[in-house]
Amino acid sequence: MTDHPVEEGAAITDHAFMEPKAVSIEIGMSDACFSMIDGQFTQRFSRSVSAYDVLERLQRERVPISIHTKLATYHNMLIENITASDDFKTRHGLKATVFFREIIVVQTDTVTLPNRTSTAPHTTGNTNRGAVQPTAEDNRSALRRATDALRGGSADATNTAN
Repeated sequence: MTDHPVEEGAAITDHAFMEPKAVSIEIGMSDACFSMIDGQFTQRFSRSVSAYDVLERLQRERVPISIHTKLATYHNMLIENITASDDFKTRHGLKATVFFREIIVVQTDTVTLPNRTSTAPHTTGNTNRGAVQPTAEDNRSALRRATDALRGGSADATNTAN
């Protein structure tokens, strides 16, 4: 939910949407155990390293997968992050945490709009200013014009002797 503060009182909630689902799974694999499918995870020198390579490839290629747990099934999940410890306890195995995040896929529609461009586009014409009358040039300074206006008189605009 999105919250927005108001001038007085509590923040208001005006909108709600679902965030993408996130799941983390802890994986453990021993090099000593045999896989249920013959030949699975045998690409590298150990099964655990091969399994880790598969996880990295899925992350790198951004392959959406489905995850089935006892609580729910999650579709369109991508591997966001993989953390694996590498110490004396995992020398002959793999212990990793894989973080998945849902990608929300949408369908878009393409709509073609009609062309509303006119064959005769609007043009701006010339404005008819009418007959222009010549005016006398006022050579007085702005201060002189203001002083004359305050006195209430309209001194001759052409009078420059004042």
